[in-house]
Amino acid sequence: MNTTRSNVCCTSGFTLLEILVVMVIAGLMISLVPPLFSGAVSGARVKTSARDLAIVLREARSKAIIYNSEQRVQLDLEKFQYRVGKDKPLALPDDISVDIQLISGEKLNNIEKHVIHFFPDGSSSGEMITISGNNHVYHLQLNWLTGAISISSGLD
Repeated sequence: MNTTRSNVCCTSGFTLLEILVVMVIAGLMISLVPPLFSGAVSGARVKTSARDLAIVLREARSKAIIYNSEQRVQLDLEKFQYRVGKDKPLALPDDISVDIQLISGEKLNNIEKHVIHFFPDGSSSGEMITISGNNHVYHLQLNWLTGAISISSGLD
């Protein structure tokens, strides 16, 4: 039997030019995408810090009511940490700033240590704590009468 081979007019695969174009596009994506995520990560760090501090403040308020005794949250901005009473200190990120405004309207800028008070009836010393960093700002408002803590985001 004599069979003839049919002519193959098309071959499968990629040309060198196609592979180079894909490599250039992949290189551009790898170099351009990470800077977009770095801003989101730092913003998430500021938001997480604000939420963690709010949790600690709410816990201190609950302890004051449950144990019928004054509870204190100590902010040490020199060491970037805070703690409830004599509990283990919790760290704040170094790349954020914390400003405190008292109920009287007085701003405490560049302070090293500050104490927030929660009383047995649930009330507090009533302050606004502003946590900011990388164009993200969060305000923790402590209601002096009820001791309730609310978080709001603002613009830097």
